[in-house]
Amino acid sequence: MLINAVDPEESRIATVKDGVLQELHVEIASREAYLGNIYKGRVANIEPSIGAAFVSFGGTTNGFLHASDVLPDYSRDDFALTDVLEGRARATGDDGPDVVRAVLEDADEEDEDDGRGKRSKSGKATAGEGARVGDAAEEAEGEGSTADRRRGESRAHGDEDLDDDLGDEDLSDGDLGEEDDEDEGGGRLDEQDDHVLEVHGELAEEDDDHAEAGEDDGEPIDAPPAEAGGDADSGPEDAGEAPETQAAPAATAVAAGRSRGRGRRGGAAEKRERRPRLPIDRLLRKGQEVIVQITKEGIGNKGPTLTTYVSLPGRCLVLMPSLPKCGVSRKIEGHKERRRLKRIVRELDTTGNGGIGFIVRTAGTGKSKEDLERDRDYLARIWEFVGQRARVTRAPAVLYQESDLVLKAMRDLFTPDIDEVVVDSKDVHMRIKEFADKLMPHMSGRIRLHEGHTPLFHSFGIEPEVEKLYQPRVEIGNGAYIIVEQTEALVSIDVNSGKFKPGTDLEETAYRTNLQAIPEIVRQLRLRDLGGLIIIDFIDMNSEKHRRGIERKLVDGLKGDRARIKVGRISRFGLMELTRQRVGPGLKRTVFTHCGHCNATGLVRTVQSKALAVLRDVRALVSLKGFSILHVYVASAVNDYLVNYKRRPILDLEEAVGKKVVFRAEPSYPVDAVHYRFLTADRQEAKVAVPAGLGVRV
Repeated sequence: MLINAVDPEESRIATVKDGVLQELHVEIASREAYLGNIYKGRVANIEPSIGAAFVSFGGTTNGFLHASDVLPDYSRDDFALTDVLEGRARATGDDGPDVVRAVLEDADEEDEDDGRGKRSKSGKATAGEGARVGDAAEEAEGEGSTADRRRGESRAHGDEDLDDDLGDEDLSDGDLGEEDDEDEGGGRLDEQDDHVLEVHGELAEEDDDHAEAGEDDGEPIDAPPAEAGGDADSGPEDAGEAPETQAAPAATAVAAGRSRGRGRRGGAAEKRERRPRLPIDRLLRKGQEVIVQITKEGIGNKGPTLTTYVSLPGRCLVLMPSLPKCGVSRKIEGHKERRRLKRIVRELDTTGNGGIGFIVRTAGTGKSKEDLERDRDYLARIWEFVGQRARVTRAPAVLYQESDLVLKAMRDLFTPDIDEVVVDSKDVHMRIKEFADKLMPHMSGRIRLHEGHTPLFHSFGIEPEVEKLYQPRVEIGNGAYIIVEQTEALVSIDVNSGKFKPGTDLEETAYRTNLQAIPEIVRQLRLRDLGGLIIIDFIDMNSEKHRRGIERKLVDGLKGDRARIKVGRISRFGLMELTRQRVGPGLKRTVFTHCGHCNATGLVRTVQSKALAVLRDVRALVSLKGFSILHVYVASAVNDYLVNYKRRPILDLEEAVGKKVVFRAEPSYPVDAVHYRFLTADRQEAKVAVPAGLGVRV
C-alpha cells in the first residue's frame, strides 16, 4: 500500500500487487466529503409521491431520505431522539432493512430450532445437532429478490472494504458460479435466473461454502447480506456497514419468485409475512428532527442519500445502534473460526439488557474476545459522544465525522495480506504508526517512511499508470483496446480488436479479443471507481457457447471487487448491462472540472456554425424596441467570419430596421461564447427585456 500524502491538497492511496496498480483512492482537501458522517438534521420537506423526505443537515443541498431508511419508531407520537441515542429505537424483523431483518430471522430460527436435529445436505435431520436456518438473506428475500424491491442507494462510509462485513453473498444461489447446468455449448446458465447474474465478493463458491457451513454448524448467527438494488443512476451501493435501504425496482431486477437453494440446504424455514411499510408522511413530519447518516455522496444537482439506520465501523466490529441482535460476517470462512466467533458474540451480546448490536467484520478473524470487547467498548464510547453532542446542539449540526482517507485506508484496507505500507509524509507516517500501535501492534512493523527525493509513485513505477486513468482509451495488448466513456446516466465501455487478429475467422477473433479485454475492464471499473449503469459493447459473437463463456469469465473476474455488482446477459447485439455500486463521485469527477470551452461536451462548435447562429440571434434581437445600437462580443474567429463573409446581409439588416449592429472581437472568448450589449443613440446602457420565446441568451 502506497500512501502519497506529501501534498496536503491531494492525498492518494494505491495498492500494488506484483508491480501492477490494483486500487487507487484520491481525496481532495478542498472538496468537502460527507460520506459516513452522522448529523442531527431537520425535515425540510416531505414528498409522499416519491415516498421520501428531504432533510436539512447542514450541507449545501438537502439530503434524500427514503421511507425505507426511516426507523419505524419515528412514527410514534411519543417518539424522542433520545430513543435513538440510547438504543431504544430498534428495527424489527419485519420493518428493518435486509441487514437487520435477516439477522433477526436467523436468531429467531435458532431459537425455534434449538434442540432439534440438524439437517444434512439431503435435508434429513442428523440426531443431536441443531437445525440450520440456511442463508438468512435468501430467507429474507422470500418471494423475490430484494433487488426487485429496493433502489439500492444505501450504506455508509464509502470504504471499499465494507461489503466484506455486511455481506457480499447476494449471489445466494450460485448464479453463474455453479456449472451443474453446463451443456456442450459452453455452459448453459441457471435457467431459473436468465436475466441477472449477481456478483458480490466471493460469488457462488462462497454461498455454497455457507450452505455447507450452515449444515455443519448449529450456531447460525450470521450477519446478513444486504442487497443493493441498482437503478441506472445510482448503481448498486456498497460502501458501508449501514443497513440497506431505498425501495424501488432495479433496472435489471432478478425475476420475482426466485428463492432457490432451499432444497439444496434442505428444510429452510418459510419466510414470515412482512408487514406493509408505513408511508413517509406517517413516519415523519415537516420540521421534525432526525438523526441521519450519509450513505451516498451527492452527484451533480442531486443531494446526498441519508439513512436513520446509523452504524459506526471499527477495526473488528461494526456498531449498529438500531440492531437488536449481534452477528458474524458471512465472509468469515472456516467452520471452527465461525463457531469460535459466535461463542464470543454470545458472550459479548448485551442487546437483551439495553445494549446495542454489532457485527463482527472480516478483520475480526483470529481476534480474541478481549480484542473484540475492546473494539466494542471503543465504538460504544464514540456513540456515547454522538449522543452527548446531539442533546446539546440544534439541528442542523454534525455529530460525527468520518476519518480522513489515510486513516480509513488503514482501518479498512490494511489487512494481513498487505506486506508493506510506504508513506512519503513524516507527519502522516507518525499518525498511522500511532494508529497501528493502538489497534494492530503486530502489523505496525510493516509501515515505513519513503526516503529520497524521487516521488513515491514514480519510485514504484505506477505514476504513468495513474495518468492513463484520465484517458478514455486503454490498451489491452497486441493492438486491441477499449474505450471508456462516463456520462451522467451511464458508463459505456467499447471493446475494439484494433490490430489484434488472433483467430482464423471473425467469430474466433471476436471471442478471443473479448476474453482478453475482460481483465482490463474489471481493473478499470475498480481503478476509476465507475458506478451506476455500465454498458459493455463486446464484439459481436454468434456462438451461444462463446457468449456464455464471456459471461462466466466476466463474473469470475468481478469476484474480487468489493463493490456490489449485478451483471446481465449479453444481448443479441453484443451488449452487456451491469450495475456497480456507486457511493462517491468516482475518479473522473474527483480530479476533473467542466471545461469552460466545450461545457463538458467534449466538442466545440465550428466557427461557421457559431457565426451563423449569432447572425440569427442578431436578426431576432434587432426587432426589439428600446435601443439603437447592438454590440455583439464574440470570439476573434467568429468576428472575422461575420465581417468578411456576412457584411452585406448585416448592412441590409441595419438599413431595414434602422439600427446599428457592431461586432467586437474578444480574443479571450472561446468559439461558443457570445455577449450582447444594448445601447441608446447617445451610447448609454439600455434595458431591454428579451422574450424567452426568442431563444436568445443575453
